[in-house]
Amino acid sequence: MNDTEEMLREKIKEICDNYKDSPVGGYISGDGPIPCDILFVGEAPGKTEIEKGKPFVGMAGRTFEKYLNLINLERKMVRITNSCFFRPIKINEGKNGRKTVSNRTPKISEIKLFKDVLNEEIQLVHPKIIITLGNTPLKIFTEFSSIGECHGNIYFNEQLKKYIFPMYHPSALTYNRNSNFESNYKNDWLKLKDALKNL
Repeated sequence: MNDTEEMLREKIKEICDNYKDSPVGGYISGDGPIPCDILFVGEAPGKTEIEKGKPFVGMAGRTFEKYLNLINLERKMVRITNSCFFRPIKINEGKNGRKTVSNRTPKISEIKLFKDVLNEEIQLVHPKIIITLGNTPLKIFTEFSSIGECHGNIYFNEQLKKYIFPMYHPSALTYNRNSNFESNYKNDWLKLKDALKNL
């Protein structure tokens, strides 16, 4: 880990250590080269990501890498980060008193905690394009409220002076097991491939 990575990680650690409003289950930082032309921004890490210390290494990560390879990219060629760097969790107690932990969507206030860190990471990575995965990062970088309105199209964020390309989160394929959605999802990746050629 270089000094830049270490600095970002320290800032993330400090925010996580001081956060007491809701239960969280560990934290990670981004992964991939700095600087880098292509930056993917997801939502928040899950259990596998915390265990392995990297974003997108669980089931959604395998889907992500499959489609990355489809457009002739490899994981080591892109930077991957999150909107929220800790794992937001729910602790559920069963009738027998047994507790289980599950993921939850990060709250708006939790995403705001990391706004400066994410902006700093973007400055350091200096990407030509930011690909948002799912609704959470979409709302940070665009005026859209839902991924259904805008996925697979390229937009320009005037404030950041960066191109934004919204896509469905790879986990959406797990929940939408129909061929129509799958074909639309694949099509978005092919549109991304074209967009990358024109940057």
